[in-house]
Amino acid sequence: MIQRPILLAAAALLGVMALGTYGYVAIEGWTPFDAFWMVVITLTTIGFGEVHPLSDAGRIFTLGVILAGVSIGTYTMTQVTQLVIEGKMGEALGARRRRRRMDALRDHYIVVGYGRLGQTIVEELLASGSTVCVIEKDAASVARVEALGHAAVRGDGANDDVLRAAGILRARGIAIAVSSSAEAVFVTLSARELNPELNIVTRVADSEHALKAKRAGASSVVSPHTMGGWRMAHGLVRPHASSFLDLATLASHAELLLEEFEMPPGSALAGRSLGDLRLGEQLGVLIVAIRRSSGAMIPTPSANEVLAAGDVLIAIGAPAKVRALGLRMEIVPRAARVG
Repeated sequence: MIQRPILLAAAALLGVMALGTYGYVAIEGWTPFDAFWMVVITLTTIGFGEVHPLSDAGRIFTLGVILAGVSIGTYTMTQVTQLVIEGKMGEALGARRRRRRMDALRDHYIVVGYGRLGQTIVEELLASGSTVCVIEKDAASVARVEALGHAAVRGDGANDDVLRAAGILRARGIAIAVSSSAEAVFVTLSARELNPELNIVTRVADSEHALKAKRAGASSVVSPHTMGGWRMAHGLVRPHASSFLDLATLASHAELLLEEFEMPPGSALAGRSLGDLRLGEQLGVLIVAIRRSSGAMIPTPSANEVLAAGDVLIAIGAPAKVRALGLRMEIVPRAARVG
């Protein structure tokens, strides 16, 4: 969009040309074409001689045309230069802000692909209080994410430089939600090579690509069709149980929170049993499962289960009480919300 000062300068220049043409016709009696030619060579300072000999009045008028033309030309060049400099400075400052935002990302989640699935993932992560960075090829989608105040990188998620720009070495996890299963496998492979410890959730369309994604390094694989079918079937057969799962796992529901807590090395809880902690009595929080450091999952653990460093406790309860569990027991929440 052309800036208003430049439009005003252009209008003033046209005005001087029109007035100058009229002046030479009126003062010197020249034809309109001769008068217009005199105005052009005067304003452009080409250096041609006068079209016809000028009278004293004509020379004085020419001085006025020169002064007006030089003033308007100087003003126009100043505005154009300012516009160019400000544009470049704006781009540089914008790029610098984006770099600083990326450098500040820690323990965030990366979402590759900002289609319908990617948007849902981003909304759920943000609702849970997590920090998100989006990788997307489409410039308009990147602009929408940045307009919402969130980090975004334009590019191919399978490109190592793009993943590094999104802070994959400092990320907590990555959700690969691109539409192509083959592309999802490539992105998974690149992400795993860059960060061997990263939690990677990959979207695929079929079992064949699910196997390939697992081989490429996906921590877990999700098929929207399979998950959708599973959810609908359970909604028919077990409607109340399905509603409870929604309540516990969706960030849009504030009544219940399902959280993971990882016991760090040297935790004071190591060697103690769940019965000793009396979490249900003291905090109203229920430990629904324990995942051992070996990877073994213990659902509905008994009070006699003894905890060890590296165990992950999966707790459920009112959000405030679940968060109090982490503060009181000095254990580290792995994620804001599990879903």
